[in-house]
Amino acid sequence: MTNPASSVEAVAHSMFEMLARTFPVACASDEFFYFPQVQLPEPQWSTWDRFSSEAVTGSARQLSTWEDELGLLALHESDLEVTVDITLLQKLARTLREQLSEVRAWQYQPTFYLTLVCIGLAEAIESEDPAAIQERARSLPAFLDQASRNLDCIPASFRDIGLEMISETRDYLLLLEKTLPELQPALTALDHFDDTLQNVSLREDFLLPPDMLERILRFHIHCDLDIKEIGHTLDEEIDEMNRVLDHEARSLISARSTIQCSDRLWSEALESIPIPTVGREGLVGLYKSEVDRLAKHCLDQGLVSPSLVSSCPVRVVAMPPFLSAIRTASSYSIRPWHPPPQGVFYVLSNHAPDQAQQRYHREYRMIAAHETYPGHHVLDVSRWSLARPSRIAVEQPIFYEGWACFAEELMRLTGYFSDSGDRLLLAKRRLWRAMRGKVDIGLQTGTMDISTAVKCLEVTGINAEQAMSSARRYPLNPGYQLCYTLGLRRFLGLFHRYGRNNMQLFVQTALSQGEIGFAHLERILQKHQ
Repeated sequence: MTNPASSVEAVAHSMFEMLARTFPVACASDEFFYFPQVQLPEPQWSTWDRFSSEAVTGSARQLSTWEDELGLLALHESDLEVTVDITLLQKLARTLREQLSEVRAWQYQPTFYLTLVCIGLAEAIESEDPAAIQERARSLPAFLDQASRNLDCIPASFRDIGLEMISETRDYLLLLEKTLPELQPALTALDHFDDTLQNVSLREDFLLPPDMLERILRFHIHCDLDIKEIGHTLDEEIDEMNRVLDHEARSLISARSTIQCSDRLWSEALESIPIPTVGREGLVGLYKSEVDRLAKHCLDQGLVSPSLVSSCPVRVVAMPPFLSAIRTASSYSIRPWHPPPQGVFYVLSNHAPDQAQQRYHREYRMIAAHETYPGHHVLDVSRWSLARPSRIAVEQPIFYEGWACFAEELMRLTGYFSDSGDRLLLAKRRLWRAMRGKVDIGLQTGTMDISTAVKCLEVTGINAEQAMSSARRYPLNPGYQLCYTLGLRRFLGLFHRYGRNNMQLFVQTALSQGEIGFAHLERILQKHQ
């Protein structure tokens, strides 16, 4: 009789291999949550992702077949661990199938292709294999030409963002071309892609059909809430954080009587928090020191093991050109490999500390905790060290972002963030994320326009230019901005029910499962009580 776990792993292996061969760049990166994070043992450097209509249709059909197979396996399965594996794979297959065949970003998002261009070249360069780099460069024009053929009737705002990103991508290719002349045809293909965008047919709005948006939020993002419930949860978070901000601002004011009271009490109190000094190594040096301190604190508190810290360190580096075209904030990344060799924390604006001060500088300790210890780095290393193949490659954004936000709260609960200034900054970050969720939903449902979205974001302490840049980009990834607040609140709820008496066991249990659904995680936590 076939072992159920073996049957599930066989489906996972077939699914991951097909997807890695068809969409090698998307699967090798962590930019697209609906793709599994897998890489072939021997990468096909001459192959870019196949986004022809035929390849997409064939992939969606095969994903549907695997959904049916997994459904049959689930019918008579009673083992919780195997059931979790099946559910996770079913969700992956359905989400990716619907993203490919119904959401269809590959037909109306120019930035989707430009992101793949940047990370696909970077992946080859990181291999340090000259032949691999040359193969990927030579095959890039065909990929860009296919992208030009695919785009049709795209939202005008997406076209505009794409044109801006083309300029940044061209700068990156020109930088590489100095030592990689094979990229010259790719630059010509990029110019053709630019011409396509200048003349493509447009539509005014980007709104998804309501039923599709509901599915994305409830199932793809895994909110398990309808839009009304999401709005209520975000409003609760905003109200709670405004109360915390007011309380901590008054504490700071009583300690520093020079601050004047006003309607914007917390923003005035924020200005009283010292900006850290940046040394000769710039922000990279500042963050390196902070990552080391965080790792030591997590070790002392029993939140991470010595082997995790020693076997997979964090490398802190300045944001490279290929990422600056994709990401607008400091971020973390790890190669899809088992076991993982190291994680990388990319720091934004290392050579422009004045700019960094405007938005990030005071929060650098919280940012480091979010991205490294005990945040994304610890979660990713734990997942990539699992023994269950079906869970290693699957990332769920509400779990991923929720855990990193919860990591900041863990540092407060363990005394690392301990004074009123720390608590004010933590509350400010939570308010900012909740307001991002409101903007995301407002824009996607058509109940909020861009100018209103900008005003909402400005309330959280960012300037109009930053607010405009963020609000314009949120619709490219509908629902993702909800993951931070909703995921955090789910983790806080679980912690208050199962972790208050044994934080170390709670953290260990949550990290040892992979990024599973919260309902399944709760059942597992109950078993450990």
